[in-house]
Amino acid sequence: MYKIKKKLQNGELVLGTIISEIRNPNIAYMLAQCGFEFFIIDNEHGTYNYETISVMIAAARGANISVIVRIPEIKRESILKPLDAGAAGLLVPMVNTAAEAREVIQHAKYPPMGNRGAALRRPHNLYAKVNAPDYLKQANENTFIAVQAETTTSIENISEIAAVEGVDCIFVGPFDLSISLGIPGQIHHPIEVEAIEKVASACKKHNKVAGILMFEQEMLTRWINRDFRFAVYSSDITMLADAASNAVKELKNVFG
Repeated sequence: MYKIKKKLQNGELVLGTIISEIRNPNIAYMLAQCGFEFFIIDNEHGTYNYETISVMIAAARGANISVIVRIPEIKRESILKPLDAGAAGLLVPMVNTAAEAREVIQHAKYPPMGNRGAALRRPHNLYAKVNAPDYLKQANENTFIAVQAETTTSIENISEIAAVEGVDCIFVGPFDLSISLGIPGQIHHPIEVEAIEKVASACKKHNKVAGILMFEQEMLTRWINRDFRFAVYSSDITMLADAASNAVKELKNVFG
């Protein structure tokens, strides 16, 4: 479950997708068979409960694919529950300041880095009996924390956010960022591109991973070539709806 962080630390590319509607845990096996290395359970815009998230993480372990959970807000319970369920890490939306990033780390990391509540015989360690000091250190090292830069405020503070210890990745939310920049939906606009490049520069300066979500292969490839190594392609909704729509159009065109 924690292999993606190690790959990213080695400078490798990891490719995933995001789900916000499908709830069948077998989606983990489908995505693993496609070659995805992780998927994000979107609990910001999706409506998953903790039990469903736990079941899907358990299936993902069997499928050998990592799970990142996008939480709805910076809140102790929102951060603690997915990690105790065995998520490889978290994606935290709307992180606009270094202080907010530090608050995430306080809830996500055990002492001395943070103040995460400890329940040491849970799904996150497969219910094994562990040596507490060794396990806490290992868990802190393995847990992957990505914070989202998706507002003008976050871009203004991006270097300070990237400097926060314990943050592994700065993840661009392109659509929300375009709205904040006053160019809704124009994710290819020069103003947006400039903002995203500021994220890349801050990540390079502070030795953090740059991440991004794109729904077009061409655009995702462009950012991968600019050192965005935590790459998220499309979503369950888009892949299903677009594939079905294209097939229906082609089939109906058979008869003109």
